[in-house]
Amino acid sequence: MKGSSTTGPSRRQRVRDATLRELVSVSREILTTQGVEALTIRAVAREMGMTPPGVYRYFDSHRALLDAVIVAILDELTEFVVTRVGEVDEADAAGRLVVASRALRRWGVEHPREFHLSLVVSPPEEEDQAVGRARRQVGKLFGEIFAGAWRDYGSASPAPWPREPRIEPLAERLVRILEVTMPSTAAAAAFTRCWMRLYGMVCLESLGLPRVVGDEEGDLFEAELAELARTLGLPEAALDTGR
Repeated sequence: MKGSSTTGPSRRQRVRDATLRELVSVSREILTTQGVEALTIRAVAREMGMTPPGVYRYFDSHRALLDAVIVAILDELTEFVVTRVGEVDEADAAGRLVVASRALRRWGVEHPREFHLSLVVSPPEEEDQAVGRARRQVGKLFGEIFAGAWRDYGSASPAPWPREPRIEPLAERLVRILEVTMPSTAAAAAFTRCWMRLYGMVCLESLGLPRVVGDEEGDLFEAELAELARTLGLPEAALDTGR
C-alpha cells in the first residue's frame, strides 16, 4: 500500500501563518485601543511576547505591518457589506444599493480608527499590491451594485444627472481601475459622483463631525442617500429596505 501524500501546507507553514494572523490581530487591537501612533513594531512585539527582531522576520518594515492590517480591515469591510447585501433579493437592484450604502456607513461609524487607517493611500508606484487589490474590491463591489441599479432605473430617471464633461474622463478612469463595466459614460459619471459623496459622508461621520451639530443617528447621511435615490429614479420603497 502506497503511503499517502499531502499537498497542504507543512506544519512549519501553518505555525507561521497562525503567527502572522495573530500579529495582525494584535496590531489591530493596539490601533483600536491606543491609536495609530501607538502601533509600532516594538509595541506589537511586547504584546506578542516577542522581540522586535522576531517581528521583523514576519514583516520587514513598519509599513509592511500597516499594509497587512489595512488589507485585513478592507477584507472585513467588504465581507460585511457583501453579507448585508446578500440578505436582499438579487432582483431588487435599488434595495441592494441602499443596503450596501448603509452597511458602509455602519461599519465606518462602528470602526472609526480602522476606517481612517484604510484611507491611507500611498503613491501608486509605492502602494503594496495586496493593499491595492483590497482597496479596489470595495469600490468594485459598489460599482457592480450601482450598475445594476442604473440599468433598472438610472437611465430613465425623471431627474437625471446633468452631464459634466469635466468629470467624464475621471469617471472612465475610475471604472477602469475598479474593473467595473458600466452601461454608459453617463452611468460611470453618476457612479463616481455617488461614490464620492457617500464615501465622503462616511469619512466625515466616522470623524464625528456631524455629532457636533447633534446628528447622532446619521440623519445627514440618510438625507444624502435619499437625494441620490431620487436623482437615480429609485422607488421610494427602496429606502425602507433592510430597516
